Amino acid sequence: MIVGPAVVQRVRWSDVDKMNVMYYGAYLRHTDAAESEFFRTLGFTYDTLHEQLGIWLARVNLEVRYVAPARLDDDLATHAQLTKIGASSIHLTFPIERQADGKRLADVRLVLAALDATTLKATRIPDPLRNALRAP
Repeated sequence: MIVGPAVVQRVRWSDVDKMNVMYYGAYLRHTDAAESEFFRTLGFTYDTLHEQLGIWLARVNLEVRYVAPARLDDDLATHAQLTKIGASSIHLTFPIERQADGKRLADVRLVLAALDATTLKATRIPDPLRNALRAP
């Protein structure tokens, strides 16, 4: 399983609700940052995927399991873990933890689909990306 680097971001004032708990949608900002770094470490920024491989990666399924609340000024560590490669799909999980104590706060599962950049129809994952995802 390929694991991306940990991305640490602080819970901001704009992330919390009146109870001082991070708003459910704000978890996706942390997931998005970890996803970007995951692909970047493989050598594929989103511009590279589009310009060199002719694809976009569309989010087609998202699940979030909330375990414990994140609060204002908590530093959250998030990283992407590859769980499955399909013909045109990439499955990732993102554990989100409070950095100070390692407490798991949420588990996010995301499925990406490779789309042809011109037609926006599902297409096979190009070999260079597939090979990078299979590397030890």
